[in-house]
Amino acid sequence: MKAIFGGLIATILLGIYLHLIRVGYLVADCMATAGCTKYPVGYFNDGMAQALAVVGGLVSALVIAELAATKPGEAPAARALAAGATDRSKTLLKWVSAIYIVAWVVAGLSAFFVGLYHPKELPPITNLGQAWLGLAVASAYAYFGIDPK
Repeated sequence: MKAIFGGLIATILLGIYLHLIRVGYLVADCMATAGCTKYPVGYFNDGMAQALAVVGGLVSALVIAELAATKPGEAPAARALAAGATDRSKTLLKWVSAIYIVAWVVAGLSAFFVGLYHPKELPPITNLGQAWLGLAVASAYAYFGIDPK
């Protein structure tokens, strides 16, 4: 039950993260397009900017912590399964973990590129994209056990 509840919270946070990045992209794109009024700068309000920063940090922390605790080659979160877990449970966990991490990567890369092409239109997206790049490098170091020495 604990794993299901934790997974549900993590999934909800990822959904919020993806939604806010999508809205930010639409606003930045509209601001960069002459005559666009569908998504004005005010559409992405201060509450959204704050939520994006907080939720983005939570989702990134979850991904990095999970990758740091996972041995290279193993599925993230595999240790959460009981010792006698079925093959179906293991496969489902691998897919869910992979989808979660891929969604985080795609969303972060999107924010990064929106920030590159529209750096002044929507600073919260630009900031998130730049922070995400550093966190992605940290997560790669954590997962692959790269020693910077």
